[in-house]
Amino acid sequence: MTDTPPSFTKTSWPLGAPAGGGCCSGCPIREGCALAADTYVSCPITGSAPPPAPPAHTPAAAAVPAVDAYEGDLAERRFDVTAVASRGVEAAISGAFGFGWTDLATAVIERSARFDSDGNPVDWGRLQIKRNLLCIAVATAVPLGDHTATVWVADALRTYSVGAVFVPAGMALGFVMPVFVGQFVPAIGGLCRGAIRLGAVITRAVWRLINSRLGWVVTRPAIWAVICGLATATWRFVVYRLTGAV
Repeated sequence: MTDTPPSFTKTSWPLGAPAGGGCCSGCPIREGCALAADTYVSCPITGSAPPPAPPAHTPAAAAVPAVDAYEGDLAERRFDVTAVASRGVEAAISGAFGFGWTDLATAVIERSARFDSDGNPVDWGRLQIKRNLLCIAVATAVPLGDHTATVWVADALRTYSVGAVFVPAGMALGFVMPVFVGQFVPAIGGLCRGAIRLGAVITRAVWRLINSRLGWVVTRPAIWAVICGLATATWRFVVYRLTGAV
């Protein structure tokens, strides 16, 4: 009789029988195996079968097409016009509403927490604190007619409540539907089709602007106007309830 298990014969392992060293003594991937030990009588990964041998060579990396030096230089020099305009607009708004307070507020906020609960550094840059502070200033300080955008939102919520959302949508639908139906009327069909084409062009232009790096000039003040308007309307409601004002 022999002490070698029947599943590990002299021909079953590439480097011979595992006599005296367990099955791992003849394993072709022993050097890179985290479970290798001299006490195993069967492979803890594959069982009775020996692991496959490693590849004879490392697969070559896929070929990368060569880039012409002139094209690479053009790619480095190419810049996004909207990105440049975005930085210019931010600098202009900062000069009009900043006066240094946005930089001070940003520094205070960034110094309030440098690391999170897991010990990782906090990336305050993703929040774009200065830009959001400037948008809040625009939404709450720039007059649009008799009121600022924030006060317009608060007054609309107070007057129309939930209807403040549906009234503009209904007005837009009331204008779009007659124009859409009018394109099938012979007398005014051409005029309506022209209006639809013009509206489509304007819509695409506005959509491209919003999706560009300059889009924050339109979207963020509007978003902060809604947020500040909701806060103002809530504050008014609380104050009116507490003071008994009408």
